[in-house]
Amino acid sequence: MLMPLGVVAIILAISGPSMLLAWLKLRRRNLGPILDGNGWAVNAKAKVNLPFGKSLTGIAVLPPGSQRDTVDPFAEKRRPWGLYLTLIILIVLGICWFFGKFDSFLPDRMTSSYVVKGKPPIDSTVPATRLPDEKK
Repeated sequence: MLMPLGVVAIILAISGPSMLLAWLKLRRRNLGPILDGNGWAVNAKAKVNLPFGKSLTGIAVLPPGSQRDTVDPFAEKRRPWGLYLTLIILIVLGICWFFGKFDSFLPDRMTSSYVVKGKPPIDSTVPATRLPDEKK
C-alpha cells in the first residue's frame, strides 16, 4: 500500500513544479513562453482569445480551386540502384560474350568470333565449310 503512494509522491515532486508553471502560463493565455520553449522564437506576446483559440483547434480545409501536392520537392533524391546493377550485369555479360565464354551455347552466327572477326567458331566435331559469302 505504501509503495504506490511513494511512487506517486516521487512523480509529483519531480513534475509538480513544472506542471504548476505550465498551468500558470496557460492561465494567462499567452503562448509566447511555450512556443519559445519549443524552439519557436516568438518575440511578441501571443495572447489567445476565444476566436484565436477556436481557429487553432479547427480542422484545416483547402480553399476552393486548390489541390494537394503529394510530391515533396525537398525530399532526398534516391539513387537508382536497380539501374546501376542492371548496367553492371549487362557490361559483364557483354565482356564475357566478347571473349567467347558463351560461344558453346550460342548459334554460329551469334558467337563473338563470327560477329567480331567474321570467322565461324572452330569445332573439331564439325567439318569446316565455306561461308555463303566466300568466293570459290
